[in-house]
Amino acid sequence: MRDGERKLLVFEEEGYEHLGMQVPGGTVMEHESLEQALLREIREEAGIGEATVKAYLGEYSYLSEKLGHDLIRHYYWLEAELTDDRFTHVVESEDEDNGWIYHYRWTSFAGTPIVLYSHLGRYLDKLRELHDTA
Repeated sequence: MRDGERKLLVFEEEGYEHLGMQVPGGTVMEHESLEQALLREIREEAGIGEATVKAYLGEYSYLSEKLGHDLIRHYYWLEAELTDDRFTHVVESEDEDNGWIYHYRWTSFAGTPIVLYSHLGRYLDKLRELHDTA
């Protein structure tokens, strides 16, 4: 909740702005649960150290052309309190994204529909429904 309104945290990746808006995500490491991976990724990719998992939204399977095999993406609703409406974060990880620069902003669910890169927006309608009933 930001300014009394439910908002979604999105980013554009520096140097890849043509991809449009994205949301944080990543890979589950060995011996890590989905929720542990989620909290680690949000810390690495957005610098958010405290977040609460509110709900599991679902999954989406697809063939990754880059990797040449099927991947499964899991979608969650998280809540986090931040003070800045916009901020920039340099990714701190032990993976290929270390040092990548993400420009974040909170965007409203009201008004113009949110369009995210590729399949990332797959569960936005479910998230909106859960927000409306919370």
